[in-house]
Amino acid sequence: MNNSISIRPSKDIRTNYAQISTLTRSNPVAITVNGKEDTVLLSHEYFQAQQNYIAELETKLAVYAHLAQAMDDIKLGRVQDADDAYDDIIAEMESFDL
Repeated sequence: MNNSISIRPSKDIRTNYAQISTLTRSNPVAITVNGKEDTVLLSHEYFQAQQNYIAELETKLAVYAHLAQAMDDIKLGRVQDADDAYDDIIAEMESFDL
């Protein structure tokens, strides 16, 4: 899908829906009311792709936030030897009644 937006008057939704639906498969369609852009129509496929892309970005952002926190911990000396950390984890797991 390219980045251009088709602009159509709102009356075209009633009179030319099939044509507008077809247009949304190649690019978003802005619907105007009284000459001003009011609504943007997208194909379902494009909408889903955008939602998936947003979800991926949110996931990456969460990972980057954790990495930034980890870097702060390292800079501030809030670190622990890996062997000690594993020992703490194993001790905690052993304390559970399974």
